[in-house]
Amino acid sequence: MHLLKALNGFSTKRVTRLALPKVTVLRDACVGYEGAGGHPEDAQERIQRILGSFRLGEAALLGRRDIRFITASIGSSKLIGQREVSSILAEVERRGDKRLLRAGFRALLASYREQSLRSFIRAFVRRHVGDLPSDTRHFADQSGVLEGDEYLQRLGEDLCRSRDIPSYCVSKGITSNILASNYGTELKLAAVREASKAADAKLLQNLISWVFAGIHGTPIGDYYEAMLSPFESEVPSPDVQKILMSTLVVRFGDPRIGEWPGLEGKDGGFRRDSCVATIKRWLSIEYLDLFIKIIEKTAEDRQFKPRKAFWLKYFERGVISDLTLALASDANAIARKMRSQADNAEYMQWANLKRALPNQSVLLMQLGDLIIAEWSHSGAMQFWKADSKTAPEFHSKEYFSSALRNGSLKIKVGNEFRDALIHYENQQWMTWARDAIEYHTGVSV
Repeated sequence: MHLLKALNGFSTKRVTRLALPKVTVLRDACVGYEGAGGHPEDAQERIQRILGSFRLGEAALLGRRDIRFITASIGSSKLIGQREVSSILAEVERRGDKRLLRAGFRALLASYREQSLRSFIRAFVRRHVGDLPSDTRHFADQSGVLEGDEYLQRLGEDLCRSRDIPSYCVSKGITSNILASNYGTELKLAAVREASKAADAKLLQNLISWVFAGIHGTPIGDYYEAMLSPFESEVPSPDVQKILMSTLVVRFGDPRIGEWPGLEGKDGGFRRDSCVATIKRWLSIEYLDLFIKIIEKTAEDRQFKPRKAFWLKYFERGVISDLTLALASDANAIARKMRSQADNAEYMQWANLKRALPNQSVLLMQLGDLIIAEWSHSGAMQFWKADSKTAPEFHSKEYFSSALRNGSLKIKVGNEFRDALIHYENQQWMTWARDAIEYHTGVSV
C-alpha cells in the first residue's frame, strides 16, 4: 500500500516535532487493511457481488454503502435490468433511509433514456417525493420529471427559446449534475430539435454552443439526428443550414471522408443513412455554389449560370454521392477570402490544383458509377467509369491537372465521340452531358 509505505518512510523525529500523535493510529489501520488482503474492489465485480446477494435473498445483509452503490449504478450498468431494479428499489423502500431514497431519484435521471426503467423508477420516486431535498423538489416541480414524458419536450421548447440559458437553468433548478445525466442528454436533444426547426439562427447558435460546451470528442449520434431529421424533405433557411453544417462537420467530421457514429433503436442504420444523405446533399450544393462563385470571380465566362442550373438538378436529387473541389493558386486565394468573410464556413475545405492556370478550378463529382470532372474556363467536362484505373480519386490534398484530364471516357458529342465536352455558348453541351450521364448511369433529370 502506497499510504503505508509513505507513513513508514516518514521520519519519527518529524512526527514528534509536528505533533502528529495520531499517525500511529493511521499506520495501524493501514497494516490491518493490508493484513486482511484488502484491495479496491472493481466496480463491475462489486455490482456482480451485490446482485448475487439479491438473487440469494440476502439483500438485508448488505451494508448501506452497497445498497447506495447499486442504486447509483442503475442506468449505467447493463447488468441491471428491470427485474434487478425492482429488487433494489424494494430493498431501498424497506430500509426507509432518506439518503437511499434520494439515490433513487438520481437513478431516475441516469436511466431516463430507458423507457421501461424510467416509468418504473418514476413511480417509485413519486411515492417518496417528500423525502427529497428542497432543491430536488423544486426541480421536479419546475420540470415535471415526475409527472410524465411530455413535460421534457415542453422544457426543451422553453430552453431553446431562452436568450440566457444559464439563468434559465438556475430558475428551473437544472444543475450541472442533472445536465450530465441521461435526463440532461434528453433535455438537450429536445431543445436542439426545436431550435433546428425554428428560423432564429442566433438562438440556434447560442443553444448549440451551450449544448456542446461540455462534450469532448465525438458526441453520440442522437445529436446529428436531432439536427437533421426535420429536414429529410424540407430545406432550412440558409443561415440555419450554415450553422448546422458547420456544427456537424466540426463535431462528427466530413461524412464523405469518415463514417459517422451509428444510431441505436429500431431502423438505426436506415435513420443514420437518411441523416448522412441530407448533410451530403447540403455540402455538395454548397461546394457547387462556391465553384460557380469562383468562376464568376476568375473568368469572363457567361456559362456559370447555365452550369449551376444544370448541376443543381442532380444535386437536389441527391444522386451526387461524392465530391471534391480542386483550386489553383488564384482560385484558392479567392475561395479563402470568401470563407473568411462568411459566418460558420470553417468546414469548407478543398484541394490544391497543380500545373494548371492560376485561376482554374475543378469540381470533381461521382454520380452513380460515373466520375465527372467539371473544369472552369475552357477546361471542359470529362468522364471516367468509377472502376477505371485512370479515374481520379476523391479527397486528395492536391491534384495535378493531368490526373483530371487523362484517360477519360470518350462520349458522344453530336455525331462523333470525344474525350471532353466543351461548354459552348449555345448550351448544346447540356444535352450531350445529360445524354452521357443517363447512358452510363441510368439517371435522368
